[in-house]
Amino acid sequence: MNINKNSTKRNEYIQNRPILQLNNKTYKFSNSQLATFFIVSPILCISIYLFLGLRMNYWIYEFTSTFISFLLNLLFNLNSQVIIYPEQDIFPSIFIPNHPFDGIYAITINCIAGHIFSFIIGIILLVPSSKVGSSKKEFVWRKIKVLVISTSGIFLLNVFRIIFLLYFNFKGIPFEIIHESLFFLSAVIGALFFVIILEHWLPELFVSIYYLYRLIYSKVQ
Repeated sequence: MNINKNSTKRNEYIQNRPILQLNNKTYKFSNSQLATFFIVSPILCISIYLFLGLRMNYWIYEFTSTFISFLLNLLFNLNSQVIIYPEQDIFPSIFIPNHPFDGIYAITINCIAGHIFSFIIGIILLVPSSKVGSSKKEFVWRKIKVLVISTSGIFLLNVFRIIFLLYFNFKGIPFEIIHESLFFLSAVIGALFFVIILEHWLPELFVSIYYLYRLIYSKVQ
């Protein structure tokens, strides 16, 4: 008799779970999906960030530094050079000769927006798929598109942020002033870019957040 009561309560709970609709699509998530997303995602983001800081991944900073130096010389003819420390745990640097200030800029994990990439990858990988609607294959393909486009766009945006930062500093503008200005501008542009991509290809991120709110709200009532 108790088994039947528990089964009835469970069926009623499942039937009463919210079903959301957006742009003529239906969304429904399980508790395990939501728990995995909201609990594991922060841990994954932190793990990716720490992983990017390992010595074995310094090739990322070397590639970014070389690419930035190439564009600096191509666009502004600054004769910049990349300094790499192959046997030391020191991030590569860009050296600009005849600089009014120091002229040496270390390219660290935050310079390449490592914290942003960690957040994007950690969040997108664990965005839950709806229990109804799109197929698993189609959902994974949308995730791949969002990952490729968002990371590529943020990478290029950050590269040009650094290029103009170094160029304007070379022209005599104090580093702190131009750094804060360009950081704020690129942050706004990057956030809008990411939100637009998510809204177009991966609305499950926003819907799952609202879905959790609806679940909590229904429990409180």
